[in-house]
Amino acid sequence: MKNYTNTLLILPITLCLSQCIVVDENGNIEGTGAATQVPAGQAGFSQPLSASTGQGTVTVREGGNVLSTFSTASPNVEQTRWYSEQEQIAVKSRGNHGPATVQLFDSRTGAEKGRVMAYDIKNGQPAWAASMAE
Repeated sequence: MKNYTNTLLILPITLCLSQCIVVDENGNIEGTGAATQVPAGQAGFSQPLSASTGQGTVTVREGGNVLSTFSTASPNVEQTRWYSEQEQIAVKSRGNHGPATVQLFDSRTGAEKGRVMAYDIKNGQPAWAASMAE
């Protein structure tokens, strides 16, 4: 009976201790186990973002996960450019004919942050749309 009682006490303690991982201030993992702890101040993207275009839409993915999908001003998406280290994306779109619109979107939420007609981009302004001027 004594061995059975000791086993009941030791088993939960062993399981709890084996699940700990310590990450030091340099991000090095100490010990082994199943849980991980990310050091404070090291939040960010885990994978590079990618953008795919459709008829009047842009979808932003992080790895296989969809972060946002948003509609463009016009149905034909001509160009996309990452801005501000992939925090934002500039998109140039136009109809079957006529002028193009350049929009700035938040990569994670899909919220529109800015809009300008491509022919109004002059002297590199606004900076986020400079490469899409006509």
